Amino acid sequence: MPLVPQPPSEIPTAIFNIFMLMLLWRFTVRLLRGPKRHRRHWMTQRVSHSPFLDSATRPQTPLEIAQDRYARGEIDDKEFEQIVEHLLKSRSSSQDW
Repeated sequence: MPLVPQPPSEIPTAIFNIFMLMLLWRFTVRLLRGPKRHRRHWMTQRVSHSPFLDSATRPQTPLEIAQDRYARGEIDDKEFEQIVEHLLKSRSSSQDW
C-alpha cells in the first residue's frame, strides 16, 4: 500500500492562535487601564543623592542643620564653631559638604 501524505493537524495552530489572542487582549486591557500605582512608584520616587534636586526636597547635611540652628539663634558662636570643627574632623573623603 502506498503511503499517502496526511494533511497537518489544525489543533496546534488553533491553540497557538488562541494563546496569541489572549496575549493581545491582555496587553490591550493593560494599555487602556494604564499603569498600576505600585509600578508607577519607581518613576516618581526621588533619589536623595541626586545633585539635581533642589534644597527643599533633599535631606539636609549636618553642616546645613548647624547653620540653620545658628541662624535661628538656638546655638551661640562658640557652640557653632565646635560643631563645625567636630564635623570637619569626622568627615570622610567621600562626603561632599
